[in-house]
Formats: sequence, structure tokens, C-alpha cells
Amino acid sequence: MNFKNRYISRFKGKTFILVIILSSITFLGSAQVLNDDCRFATALPSSDNYCSADGQFSNLGANVDQEFTNGCVALQWENGVWFSFVPREPAVLIRVFGSGQGGTLRNPKIVLFESCLEYLQCSPGKELGLDELVVSDLSIGQTYFIMVESSIGGEGTFKLCIDDFIPTPSPESDCDEAVILCDKSPFKVASLTSIGNDRNEIEPNNCIAEEFASSWYKWTCDEPGSLTFTLTPNNHRGPNFISDDIDFAVYELPNGIDNCNGKVLLRCMASGANGTGGATDPLPTWISCNGPTGLMIGDPDITEAPGCQPGNNNFVSALNMETGKSYVLIINNFSRSGLGFAIEFGGTGTFLGPKPDFEINANNAFECDKTIQFTNTSVSETDPIVSYNWNFGDRSVPNRAQGFGPYDVLYESFGNKIAALTVESSRGCTVTKIVDFFVDPCCKDTSTLALNAQVVDLRCFNIPEGQILASGERGSPEYMYSLNGGPFQPNPLFPNLDIGNYTLTVQDIKGCTQFLDTIINEPPPIIVDAGIDQEIELGETINLNGSFESFNEVDSLFWTPSADIEINGIEDPIAFPKSTTTYTFTVTDENGCTEDAMVTIRVIKNYELHAPNIFRPNEDLNNDFFNVWGNRGIKYVELLEVYDRWGNLVYQGKDIRIPNGNGELIINDTNNGWDGNFNGKPMNPGIFAWRALVRFIDDYTMNYAGDLTLVR
Repeated sequence: MNFKNRYISRFKGKTFILVIILSSITFLGSAQVLNDDCRFATALPSSDNYCSADGQFSNLGANVDQEFTNGCVALQWENGVWFSFVPREPAVLIRVFGSGQGGTLRNPKIVLFESCLEYLQCSPGKELGLDELVVSDLSIGQTYFIMVESSIGGEGTFKLCIDDFIPTPSPESDCDEAVILCDKSPFKVASLTSIGNDRNEIEPNNCIAEEFASSWYKWTCDEPGSLTFTLTPNNHRGPNFISDDIDFAVYELPNGIDNCNGKVLLRCMASGANGTGGATDPLPTWISCNGPTGLMIGDPDITEAPGCQPGNNNFVSALNMETGKSYVLIINNFSRSGLGFAIEFGGTGTFLGPKPDFEINANNAFECDKTIQFTNTSVSETDPIVSYNWNFGDRSVPNRAQGFGPYDVLYESFGNKIAALTVESSRGCTVTKIVDFFVDPCCKDTSTLALNAQVVDLRCFNIPEGQILASGERGSPEYMYSLNGGPFQPNPLFPNLDIGNYTLTVQDIKGCTQFLDTIINEPPPIIVDAGIDQEIELGETINLNGSFESFNEVDSLFWTPSADIEINGIEDPIAFPKSTTTYTFTVTDENGCTEDAMVTIRVIKNYELHAPNIFRPNEDLNNDFFNVWGNRGIKYVELLEVYDRWGNLVYQGKDIRIPNGNGELIINDTNNGWDGNFNGKPMNPGIFAWRALVRFIDDYTMNYAGDLTLVR
């Protein structure tokens, strides 16, 4: 069989009959990475406990990034992809889960930017498939940019998580130096690596037994009531994935918050993986002791010992706090991975501490470019407040302040604003108050804001790959963009659009807007016809007549499946299917757009064989040989045998077309077969029996038999 590959010339706007057969075709290409430039960063929908799906993002195919002079030492700037977020709280935990952790990305690196050109901080790098970054002192309400990069050759998919929070002081690994908590705000800790200076803080028979990587926190109860909390390891992805083993213990401090001597153990939780000798049993045997841990209302346990005993669930009973009593919590990372945790508090009891508060007022209106006054109303019923730290949020002048106030603040931009006041008391208590408010636009009639756009039409008919790239000009940068009345975003690129009319809006920081109507078009469809369905008998051939119309020039035409098709010296491809087959005719134009059509060739399988029932071998060149006859569906006769009336084999022939065969039989040949002789001597007239084993071109075999009369 002679399969041929043929190149085709380029056609445009005409109809042609197919003149090409390709035995195999591979299309190579990579999807466009829309967020491999900071300008086109993917906006994360929230900074509050947001996680993407496993493998949702990728840096495969990302381009080389600009190298920043203040960049991370280990960063290659080769394959980063970008995201943006707006924090509501002044600290954030960013995590990337790659290889073995919900994606394929290897050796991830996280970099944070204040703007596309202002590097802020980068992660230290943790392990093969996981990285995290904790950043404090963010300007709340401002847009920040995240770049996620991998090792060169380690590109792949990943899961991205982000959660903003009110920060606490850095972890302390000794009880006497424990961080004081003054309210129940949740917080994150990036890493636990130290065991502190005091190596004898864990008493005998404590379920924790030993500090490995710890942090201590203490507080005094204000309003009595229950206390619950949930500790979540930073590498926790879900109940079916092994995460760090976080243990903890809660004590009462009978001698006051500043004295850890004589502390009384109230709760202890150390459950985790089952196993001995360093080996760990399969996760299903201890899954209830994996992942988050803490205090829970209704739990009957006071203690859970190491391992995972029947009834363990990684939680112990909630605590009932009493007014004026002090408590201390030790959190211990038994896994010693270097990773930290997140904690969220619950229950009805409260922590004693200062109460920050402030009022916001304006002389005329809450409007950008006009003064807004912040008045401090914070109080502390215990120790005095020794510091006030203000964070006035995005585009504020001043942006930060330290002191009691009041402060006159001017906002250069309009919109939703967030301001925060953090107070610290003399005993190290820090508490933060956050307030949301809105600043009205201050757009002038003389605004010069303008809007342009680059529109990319659909590359292929009915495939929504259109794009609009907006460009704000003049006015008061920075710009936000909206499409068809949707939410405003800093990213000027709107991808994956279908045909239609679109209204693009640009908005500057003063609240001025401009509109632009655009249209996305599409090319005409490629029209392909593979012909009408037809019917043939097994062994017959048929011409495949495909035609097409294409507005663009055509790059390739081909039929699939390519088996059982050949050209045989003519332009129209010839098919000889061995069974009913549906052929697909595919046309690809210069833009990579494809269209196809199908035709079904139904094959009727008549496994028929014919043989004469009488022959006269008298060498008159007419009916001198006994042979069998069949249609074009026969591949060959594997065996033809003739027997006399006593069952003696008098002739055996094999079709010479049998692979590696050296037989003498040629089917359908009047001058080939049994000549009526046996051992070189003519046989007497009589009745003989014959049988044949026939193989057809679809490799189906069938036995046939009959009677034959020899006449002299």
C-alpha cells in the first residue's frame, strides 16, 4: 500500500476537490498566557481566606520578566505569572501549592510588589512543591501585585491561596516572653522553627512531651464565657491530604499573666499519625487526627494523646474562661517542617485589652481632594495605651501616622476606603480597629480623560477568542476599566470575548469616566463537505470527494482515519475500508482554524466462495483445472484440498499470496489448481470431495466444502 504525503498550494475564496492524503499530522502550539505581564495581572476575587482550585493556575509558556534591582537573590525572572489583590487588613499570608500539593509547579517562589515596578518582598522558598509568604504593614485598600515563579524547567500548574489578617508580634518560643493577645482577631504565623531558651517548660506527663518548634500566647479574660479556636497548618489542603501535625496545650496562670511559674494544665492535644519506629500507617487509619485542631464546644476530651486512638478527632473540649484569670497557649509543630499555622477564635468569652476607636468627619462632604478628619476615641480600662499607629489606606495623604491625633487626611482618589488604628498598651497588648467608608468623586468639568482600545476580532468562526485592550490617557492616572457595566478592574485586557457590541469604560482616580463603543467581528466559517454516505461490498474501493470553501488561505487538508486510503497515481483519494467506516475531512486555514465534515462508507460483507461441480481436464484449455472463485474481498486461500471417495488426499494447494508462502495455487485462475492427476498420473473419473480455508481482507476466515465430479 502506497501512502503519500503531499504539500498543497494556498487557496483563497474558492472551492476545490481534495488532493492530499496525510498519514499523520500533529498540531503544536501553546495557549496564550494572559497574565505573564504585570499589566494584565489576574485580579483575585477576595483577599479574605481565598483559595483557587487545585491546579487552576499555570506558568507554562510564560515569558521572561523584567529583572528588578531589589529582587530576590535566588529568582531567575524567567517564567513569572501575575495576580493582583486589595487587602482589607494590614497583613497577608500568600501560599502556593505546586508539585505534589495540588499542582505540578516545582520550587515555587512568591514575590510581592506595591506596583508593577516597585518590589516589596519575596518568600524565602520552602520546599519542592510549596511556598508561603507573610507580609505585614500593608496599606489597606491599595492594589498589590503577586508574582509566582518556579525553577527553570519546573513550570506547571498550581493552587494559590491568600488570606489577610491583623498581625500580632513575631512568635516567642518561651512562656515568659509569650505574645500577649488582647482580642480574638484571627492571625497567621509564617513559620515555627525555634524551641526558645527555656528547655524545661513542658512538664512530665504532658501529652506534647517536648517542644520541637513552638510559639506561646497569653491573655487575660475580660467577659467570662466559652473559648474555642481552630489551628490550621499552613500546608493544609483538605482532609484527604497529609498536613503538618500541630499540637497544643492550654494552661491557667494562677500567678498572673506575667508569671509562668506554677501554670496549671487545662487542655492538651497531641493526636496525629499512627505508627511506630518512624513509620506512618496509611492516612485512612488516622485521617480523623489529621489537619486542623483546636478547642471545640461539645467535644468530650480533655486530652488526646499522640497517635490516633479510637474516638480521637484532633479536637478537645472548649474552655470556660473566668473574668480576671490569665491563660497561656503553646502551639507546637511536631512535624518540624518550618511552616506555621493560622488561628481563629470563637466562643462567648472575651480577652482583656484596650479598645481602639475613632470617628471620621468632613467639613463639607466626604469627597476626594478635600480634608477628612480622624478623631481618636480609644480607651483602655487596664494599662495605659503607649502607642497609636494609623493606616489611612489607599491614596491618602498622609498615608500613615503615629500619635493620638486628630489628623486631617486628604484622599487623592475616590471610592471605597478602609482606615485602621492599631493601639498598643504598656504590657504589650496590640489591638486594631478597622473602619470602611466611601469618598465621593471629585471629577472636574475640565477633565482631559480619554479612552482608546485595541480590538482583536475572533480568529476563527464561532470560537470566542476576541480581545479588547483598553488604554486610558491623560486625566488622573491610575485607571480602572469596566466592560458592559461590569465591575471595574486595573487589568486593561478583556479576553475570550464573543462577537458583538461592547461598551468599554475607563475611570480615573478622581471618578471621571469616559466611554467607548467597540465591535468584535468574526470571519466567515470554513464550509466543508465530505460527500454523501455510500455503500460498497467488501473488497471494493470508492473515491472520497471532499470540497470546501474558505475565506482565508488554507494550510492543510486531510482525511482520517488514514488507514486503507491511497492515491494510486490519481488526485482523488481512494478508500478501501474493510468494515463500515466514518471518514472525517478536515480543513485548516492559515490562522489555525479548522472545520470538518464526515462521510460514512457502509461495507456489506458477503463472504461468498464459488466452485465448479464438474470439470474435464482434457488439455483443451477449457475447464482443465479445478479452482475456487471469490470476490475482491478474499485476501487469499490458505488451503485447498481434494479427497477421493476413500478419503485419500489427492491434491493440496496454497495461495501463493500467503505471506512467505511458496504454494502453487492462484485463486480465480482458470489455468491454475488441481489438474485431475495424482502423483503425476490421471485419476479415474468419479466423485471427489473438496474443502477450502479462505481468509478475507478483514482477516475473517471461513471453511467451505463441496463435491466435484471428474469427467474424462
